[in-house]
Amino acid sequence: MPEQGSIAITARGDNSRWYGRVSIPQSLANEANLAAGMRVSAKCAAGYIIIYPDENGRIKFPGTTGKTNPRHAFEAATTTLGLREVPVPQSPAPTFVKEGRIHIRVPEECVATEAKTRKRAKKEDSRTPPPSPRLTLTPISGIYGATAAVVIEANRAGKKVRPMDTFQIVSLLRSLGNEITQLGERLFNFQGRSSNVSDLLEAANKLTAHLGEGTIILEMKH
Repeated sequence: MPEQGSIAITARGDNSRWYGRVSIPQSLANEANLAAGMRVSAKCAAGYIIIYPDENGRIKFPGTTGKTNPRHAFEAATTTLGLREVPVPQSPAPTFVKEGRIHIRVPEECVATEAKTRKRAKKEDSRTPPPSPRLTLTPISGIYGATAAVVIEANRAGKKVRPMDTFQIVSLLRSLGNEITQLGERLFNFQGRSSNVSDLLEAANKLTAHLGEGTIILEMKH
């Protein structure tokens, strides 16, 4: 059976930020001559997310993760990928290379309508002057205690952070092709090594740094 890619759609924070997660087998990336560090574009067209080299692309193609099943995995905003804002767990999808471009099949219900895409593009283009960076920083709605204090301080400093609890961090790393087994309340086997939550947090930030979406911080539940 041919190797498959996978996709997911998820929301963060107060559901105001939506992302698509794309995972590609290393063998298909090699077939399409995609290598870690290359700039690529990824956009949904005719029911497929099409990924190809583009020196002006917004996505930096990541390195591989996973030992037994090495894969390249990245996240991008749903508006960038042309996907709808509907939650979808990481799911396998038919994937193939055609004319040097990777094609990943997207379920029809996950494809953004052309009208909605044009409307968003027009709305973004009409913003004059551009919004201040502080307006796009991390909202604190639904965040409490020490985590809220960190977010407020980061906002004051003009920095963006992404609060995520342990479950969300584990889910993110798994969606990016990493093998994780929970050994205890705060102890995990991550890529064959005993790791704590701090190790997972460090790995998550390293693997998503190319997105420019801010530093992931551990959300402490009150």
